[in-house]
Amino acid sequence: MNLLQRFFSCHCPAVVRSESGGGRGRVRAIDGEDKDARRQAILDAAERLFVERQGLANVADVAEAAGLAKGTVYLYFQTKEELYLALHLRHVEAFFTKLIARLNSGQAFPFHELLDLVDEQLISAPIYMPLGACCIGFAPDAVPLAASQHFQTQMGTWLMTAGAGLERHFPKLAALGPGEGGRLLKHSYAIMIGLHTLHSDMHRNDPKCPVLPGMGSYQEEATLALTRYWAHVAGTPERV
Repeated sequence: MNLLQRFFSCHCPAVVRSESGGGRGRVRAIDGEDKDARRQAILDAAERLFVERQGLANVADVAEAAGLAKGTVYLYFQTKEELYLALHLRHVEAFFTKLIARLNSGQAFPFHELLDLVDEQLISAPIYMPLGACCIGFAPDAVPLAASQHFQTQMGTWLMTAGAGLERHFPKLAALGPGEGGRLLKHSYAIMIGLHTLHSDMHRNDPKCPVLPGMGSYQEEATLALTRYWAHVAGTPERV
């Protein structure tokens, strides 16, 4: 089962090798706060390399960019795919945190505000869609089971919470039945990732890839597709 199908830590002290290079493999305890800070530093390094290369970096390169030994990175992530899935999850969390906060603010939430948020966090973000497309292509055994399950659990929680919020704000959506808010979010993601993949293929300068006439930029096509879909499902006026 791939990531697109799946779409829709521990705070105990860890013992790691010292990075100082002194002594004979001296070890020291890392508390939960330090452990999380190091994990975030590894993800930051992976993100920088992904932006530079527009692709996944290997663990050794990420470790060097983070100023750590490769073995230290492996204490946090068993594979480069697990590392980049964690980075993708961090971006997903940022989007859902903002969306859920807005839905729970007690104020009216027109769909054009959802479009603005999606554009800022997903469509126009330089890394979200390219990384999401990479994660979808991971082999089933490339990510350890625990990491895969954690991703699914987090996604499921956010989709349920945000979906319920959308149903509260849009009666036509709620009238379709329970869970339709989450379904709208999953369908919207499928539209965005599909269009991103299509545009990426068209710009490879590969004669085998079709060039479709009349196609605008990815941002233009994604915005048009989402506004039309949302207008149909939620009964909102189109904003193109």
